[in-house]
Order: sequence, then structure tokens, then C-alpha cells
Amino acid sequence: MSLPARDFAGRVVGVALLVRLATIMIALLGLVGETMTGPLLGSILVLSAATFAVLMYAQVMDFVTRHPITLVIDVLVSLMVVWVLGVESPLVLATFPVALVVGVLTRPSVAVAGAVVMCAGYVLVAVSSPGPEPRGFMTEMGVPALYAALVAIGLAVRRAHEQQLSVARELAGAQRAAAAADERARLAREMHDSLGKTLHGLSLGAQGLVVWVDKDQATARRVAADLAEGAERAAREARELLVRMRRDEPDRALVEVLTDMCAEWEARSGVPCRCTARDAVDLAGDARYEALAVVAEALENVARHADAGTVEVVLERDPDVGVRLRVRDDGAGFRPAADGAGPPGHFGLVGMRERAREAGARLEVVSAPGEGTTVELVWPVGTPRRGAAQVEGASMTGRGAWA
Repeated sequence: MSLPARDFAGRVVGVALLVRLATIMIALLGLVGETMTGPLLGSILVLSAATFAVLMYAQVMDFVTRHPITLVIDVLVSLMVVWVLGVESPLVLATFPVALVVGVLTRPSVAVAGAVVMCAGYVLVAVSSPGPEPRGFMTEMGVPALYAALVAIGLAVRRAHEQQLSVARELAGAQRAAAAADERARLAREMHDSLGKTLHGLSLGAQGLVVWVDKDQATARRVAADLAEGAERAAREARELLVRMRRDEPDRALVEVLTDMCAEWEARSGVPCRCTARDAVDLAGDARYEALAVVAEALENVARHADAGTVEVVLERDPDVGVRLRVRDDGAGFRPAADGAGPPGHFGLVGMRERAREAGARLEVVSAPGEGTTVELVWPVGTPRRGAAQVEGASMTGRGAWA
């Protein structure tokens, strides 16, 4: 039995034993006014002690779930109680829970054997015990039928839980396969959009260099210098690609990854950077990756051009607008072009807009000279997107670590 199955079986056993204690109390109420005989008192003490031992000591519970053969002892004790007190005793109620436990903890063949032993033992005691005739349906047939029914219910519960575990394992495997496929597709897209184009340019330049070496030495030197610069750029793009691929950790909350990113950027740039999350929000895999890339690009733009004093990264869920991810600085700012492009010679905003489209979000840039810059990704409410899977949580603020 696997660990999750043992945990589940332990919970079922705990519930069954609590039911046994309740039936003992009910039986005692039914015995009010009768003489407390030695056999009756002994039976109550034996059943109660065995029940409390399993409930109170985790080691005993773990041993029982690991070694269901120990249930033979409980079955024999239950039959002994029936034999000592007789089939008419209210304490017979306390023997029912063991039938359910037998079904949950043992294999079907063993459970069926246990049911046969309990039913046959009860019938044998009923036939051999003196008592009023006729005894009635419940005493003659009802109790054995309940034993068999409870064993069957236990088997059904165990089978349903095993099927649930199997489905959960298959789902986890499918999710891992989908995540791996997304990762491969993302890597291919990144290499095509950046590193692949640079390497293609290097290949064309290298082919031309062979021709220029013989024709024009000065041009050959210039082409060689361009190739060296391109190779350096390719190496830088490869490093940046690896950093981006490793930056996202899907098993961690997005706010935690953003907080670590801000702390690393603050340590590198020397500019205070605060990360705030209002109503914890997470994003689907592709949208999350692209969003982190946009935040990284916005922070690099701040470090290179803004001369900012502080930076704030905010992740929030607005019921009226949607999910927002915002990077705001108090730096020099600039005047955005009407077509949404960045300053002349800078293409970071173009790349950010492309990534925003991939993430299913809208990119908004607000800036003015001397008034800082705000770069915001918005996933509007009610629009199809590959984005926000929202998770309820408390508001958090961090700067390197959560405050």
C-alpha cells in the first residue's frame, strides 16, 4: 500500500474506531438497570483498550495500516465478545466497525475471507447459544448481512480511493508533459527570435569574409570586426536566454519570483526596488514567462536610461479592470512616440509589446520627461487570455524579502 493510500486508510480506521467508541456508549445506555457482570465488564474494557491504543498512539495506527494481518486479532476479539455476551447483547454493535476496516485495509480476497469468518462465527455462536425462539430477523440474519455489507463498503471505498490516486498520478504526468512541451516550444521561439537570427547573420558574414580577404583587406578587417562583435552579441544573447529560462520557477508563487528578481536587480543596480502584491495572483505558464521577461526588460531600461531614485513593481487584481503587473520608476522619463515605439534607436518597447501579445495582455506605457515611467501589463476582465489563474491571498510587500 502506497503512502497516500496508507494515510487515507489511517483516516478511515480512525473514523471507524470513533464509531466503535460511540457504539460502546450506546450499548452502555442500553444496559442501564442491568447487572454489570464480569464478562460484560471485561468485554467493554478489552474493546475500549484496543480502540484507544490505536487512536492515541500513531505508531500503533501506522503498524495496523502497514500490517493489516493484525486485524485477525480484532476479528477474533469481536467474535469472542459475541460468544461471551450472546447475540442479544447491545455490545454486538461495537463489532460492526471492524468489518469496515477489514474491507479498507485488506485485498479483496482477504476481505472476502474476513467477511466469511465473521458471518460464520456469528452464525455459529447464534446457533449454539441458548435463547428465546424465534430470535428475529436482525439477530438471525441481519447482523451477518451487515458484516458482509460493511466489508463490501470498505472494499468500494478502497477501490474508489485507488482510482482517485491513479487519476491524480496520470494528471500530474500529463501536466509535467505539457510543461515540458511548453518549455521546448518557448526555447525554440526564443532561439529563433534572438540567438538564431544573430547566428544566421554571423554565418553570412563569415561566408563573405572569405571573399573580402582576397579582394579588399580593409573591408575584410571591418567584416572580421563585425563578426567578432556579432559573436560577442550571440554569447550575450545565449546568456540572457539561459537567465530568462532559469528565472521562472513554476513551482513557486509569481510574487515570490518577482520579489527575488527585484532584490537581485536592486543589488546589481544600487537603486531601491520594492515589490508589492495585492490579492495574490498567479499566471499560466506561457503568460507568466513572458510577463517576467517584460518586467526584466523594464528594469534594465530603468538601470540604463532612467537615473531613477526608486522603483516599484506591483502585481494586483482589480475586480473592475483585471490583473495588473506594473513597473514604475521616478526617473528621467521620456516622451513616447504616437505609434508606441520607444526613443530613437531603442527597441525594448517593441519587444515588450510582442511579449505582451504572446501573454494575452495589453501593454501600457505612460511617461513624460522628468516624471518617470510606468510600464504596465493588463489582462482585462472577461477577455480570453492565456493568463491569470487567480489565487486568493493576503496583500504582501517585499524588498528583497517579504516584510
